[in-house]
Amino acid sequence: MAAAPHPSSVAPPEVPMELHAGNRDRLVAALRAHLSHSARPLHGLVLLQGGEERTRYCTDHLELFRQESYFAYLFGVQEPGFYGAIDIVSGQSILFAPRLPADYAVWMGEIKPLSYFKDMYKVDMVFYVDEIAQVLQDRFGVHGKPLLFVLYGKNTDSGNYSKPASFEGMEKFDSDSSTLHPILTECRVIKSDMEIALIQYANDVSSEAHIEVMRQARPGMKEYQLESIFLHHVYMYGGCRYCSYTCICATGDNR
Repeated sequence: MAAAPHPSSVAPPEVPMELHAGNRDRLVAALRAHLSHSARPLHGLVLLQGGEERTRYCTDHLELFRQESYFAYLFGVQEPGFYGAIDIVSGQSILFAPRLPADYAVWMGEIKPLSYFKDMYKVDMVFYVDEIAQVLQDRFGVHGKPLLFVLYGKNTDSGNYSKPASFEGMEKFDSDSSTLHPILTECRVIKSDMEIALIQYANDVSSEAHIEVMRQARPGMKEYQLESIFLHHVYMYGGCRYCSYTCICATGDNR
């Protein structure tokens, strides 16, 4: 008989939005330094496109959404369909939320107002996605076409390329797709104290889950049973809905 599960010794922490505000500040400082060193004018906006909901192949089944990593790093937004912008001059941050149809509320619950996202994610301004071109032109196009720094670059581990932001009316703006990626990637390498605390928490919960697997392992158990113990512990006690990798609980041949 398997041993009774042990509850976690740590509690899921809140992820402070100050963490993402600090990440934005560091990116703006790094971009300003790069532009100054390159004798380029200090103007423009960082523009990132968040992740989109996807279905499983050709079916209508929505896969569990997980935010695009660079977007999550800068804004902490949990919902799909968002864009985010940061003004290099002022450091102001802007979110653009999808404009949801009224029948969304029938199945998914309350449609949140823009003020909710402003308060939730601690940004300076929030508009709708279909207003991106107008907002950027009106607020940042006083001296001509606003320059948009978009994210495009290769992940050297996967070999895949990040997706640059794209929106209706983007042809009205100047864009730079080579500057942002290396600078933002380097910013992500150096962790803040708040990031380190969250990483430590994830490691602690993961370590507990591995110990729990060892506690409950018995002769004849299947690999999927051991994996289920791990997943149950990190979610039930650690509040972690996602895992970074599949569980390593080998019982011989993978079965």
